[in-house]
Amino acid sequence: MKRPGRALLALLVVLLGCARNPGAAGHPARYLYVWAGTGMGHGGSDFVAVVDADPASASYGRILGASPAVGGGMMPHHTEYTLPPTRPYFANDFTAGRIFLVDASAPGSARIVATIDSVPGFRRPHSFARLNDTLVLASLQFGDSTLPGNPGGIAEFDASGRLLHTASSADPAFPGARIRTYALELVPALDRFITTSSPMDSERTADVIQVWRLSDLKLLRTIAMPGIPGDSLDHYPFELRTLPDHRTVFLNTYTCGFFRITGIETEAPKVEMVYSMRKPVRFGCSVPILAGKFWVMPIAYSHVIVSLDLSDLSHPVEVSTLPTDSTFFPHWIAADPGSDRLIVTEQGDGPPRIFMARLDRTSGRLSWDERFREADSTRLGVSFSRATWPNGVVGAAMPHGALFVP
Repeated sequence: MKRPGRALLALLVVLLGCARNPGAAGHPARYLYVWAGTGMGHGGSDFVAVVDADPASASYGRILGASPAVGGGMMPHHTEYTLPPTRPYFANDFTAGRIFLVDASAPGSARIVATIDSVPGFRRPHSFARLNDTLVLASLQFGDSTLPGNPGGIAEFDASGRLLHTASSADPAFPGARIRTYALELVPALDRFITTSSPMDSERTADVIQVWRLSDLKLLRTIAMPGIPGDSLDHYPFELRTLPDHRTVFLNTYTCGFFRITGIETEAPKVEMVYSMRKPVRFGCSVPILAGKFWVMPIAYSHVIVSLDLSDLSHPVEVSTLPTDSTFFPHWIAADPGSDRLIVTEQGDGPPRIFMARLDRTSGRLSWDERFREADSTRLGVSFSRATWPNGVVGAAMPHGALFVP
């Protein structure tokens, strides 16, 4: 059912800003809120760790506090990619199948203010996209096992977490396809959004993207990723971002193929590969940011972060490569809107740590923030392998989604 006013709300997103295309003006954020948990695939606790992110602070890089713990956590995973202006932000525990709303209105004092235990007809929430300050879309990887292939879907919530609408990723044109709805990207200027299909384990799933109408969550078409015979660059379409023209979408696969998507509003959208980092040279292209003309790509199993210059979309250029050590698997990046800093977390394969990087917005050069480390440590970054936490939680915690808080 189409609800009045959605098209207007979508237009406001375009007019109000570039949260997915962060700049570096303003004041550096004072805090980091890091979504973390001790479950590691079994029963544990989820919480938000509060880290001092103020470069002028004597305790820069120290863990200052943590929200009260929530029991039953198994795998803290994605949050929203940017901090919403006034409302709580969404986070999930993927394996436990729960969604949490985190209040960041009192900086330095994170609070989990609501929990969504399930979405009828679907399982395993994954990613979030905010249409405006009052509506949030979430991807869900699985259905309820009643359809062949058990495709996932989309849920729409209001800002308080009330479920408004759901829609299935099932498409009769792809019968039985294992569509594991993964990332989602809004294109409000065209009344569209796009989702990808990628698994969270070793399951071989459908390599497709799906184009939806934003105003009523109607699935319009499913498009198979264009492949290269004998190659895997089209496998596991992963993350996507809308470019500054508000019409073109750029996508990376987990196998490090890079694709341009155009004509989204037409009957025949075009998906074309424009760049590749062929496996095994690069593998594990994960959650990027788009900062001006630069696409900053953490590549988990190559232990590097790469920046690509997208000035010429037909020929992206790799302009900087920043290596981590071999025990760190970079996966998630978020940008500080008020500085050149990027927070980097890992995907759970190594000792749990977070790093701070810097991006030169003119050249695309990446470097490490050497000051962001624990007191008297010779190692970069902040470890989440702790005996205890400020909220009484015990043991190492896996960090994942992380956001800067003013």
